[in-house]
Amino acid sequence: MKYNLKDEEIMGTEKSFLKRRKNGLMLSDNDIEILKRNGINYMKATSLENLIFMIEEALSEEDNEELESLNIKLGEYNYYVYTNK
Repeated sequence: MKYNLKDEEIMGTEKSFLKRRKNGLMLSDNDIEILKRNGINYMKATSLENLIFMIEEALSEEDNEELESLNIKLGEYNYYVYTNK
C-alpha cells in the first residue's frame, strides 16, 4: 500500500514531536505555540511541574479549552514519565 501525504500533513506531524528545549523540558512546537498564544513563558519554568502550575494559574483567571487540553496532556506525561510505579 502506498501512502500519499501532503507536505502540510508531514509538517503538522513534525510539529507534534516532543523536543528537548533549552530549559530541559520536552515540548512540541504545537505546545510552544499554545503557551505563547496564552502569554506563558515556558522558558521560565524550571520543571514540568512548574510549567503545569503556571498553566493552572492562567486557567484560574480565564477558561481556555486549548490550554486546559495542554494542561491535561502535560499532567499525564508528567505522571507516566516521572512517577515511580
